[in-house]
Amino acid sequence: MIIGTTLIALTWALFIGLGLPTWAGAIITVVCAFLILFGLLFTVYFFNLDSKLLVLVQKFLQRFYNKRKRNRHLE
Repeated sequence: MIIGTTLIALTWALFIGLGLPTWAGAIITVVCAFLILFGLLFTVYFFNLDSKLLVLVQKFLQRFYNKRKRNRHLE
């Protein structure tokens, strides 16, 4: 969050230095943020990174789950 706020502040300083109006800087900032977010989400979708991450999480959780004592008695 700190990095994002810093990037927005630097972007605004750049736009003010270029002499752009405030509304133009706001629109450009929103469009750039949308394009960056779209690019990140597309990369995750294209390379199927969410499923690959979940496989690693599942292997990590299985180590703890398999060590649990279970009550196998039927009552």
